[in-house]
Amino acid sequence: MDLDPNKDLCLAEDKEKGQKAYYKDKPMKYLDYYEELANREIKLNQGKDTGGKSAGVFSGYGDGTLKKPFKEIN
Repeated sequence: MDLDPNKDLCLAEDKEKGQKAYYKDKPMKYLDYYEELANREIKLNQGKDTGGKSAGVFSGYGDGTLKKPFKEIN
């Protein structure tokens, strides 16, 4: 079962810090790497493409991006 046909994901050993995960040569969290592999396995079992156009990593909420600042009414 080939979960990474495009070779976008990489898991490298680092003697000092342990394993490092990368998506398209950009660092990603270790747990996000395994979550992406699990999602691709589910897709493959459902008969869908596992190519993974995007790893779908959620980076979180930033200041002023999703939450509007509260304004007090005087």
